[in-house]
Amino acid sequence: MRILIIDDEMEILTLFKDFMETFGHKVEIAIDGEMGIEKFKDGSEFDLVVMDYRMYGKDGIQVSKDILNIDKNAKILFASADNSVKKKALEMGSVGFLLKPFYIDVLIREIERISEL
Repeated sequence: MRILIIDDEMEILTLFKDFMETFGHKVEIAIDGEMGIEKFKDGSEFDLVVMDYRMYGKDGIQVSKDILNIDKNAKILFASADNSVKKKALEMGSVGFLLKPFYIDVLIREIERISEL
């Protein structure tokens, strides 16, 4: 899968990217929502966007709305420490929600599940 990770923590971006690439995925990263939207708009086709909620500038819900306005079929997986946004994220069309912290194998299994949608 071609995956875009949007998170404002470089350690998380690096960790997720390294593991996803180990499993054969092509990964791009964005350090904030605006960069993520730009990467999504630039013509790259992503099979999945892994999104944090709490970020500088636009939060994950706002960024997800922008991405879904660009492509209503975009698949967005939230990976957030803020469980209070889970319902809102899923209602707006996210394909999954992982509550941080979680084991990397949980993320990989969720990506595999989403790839079959």
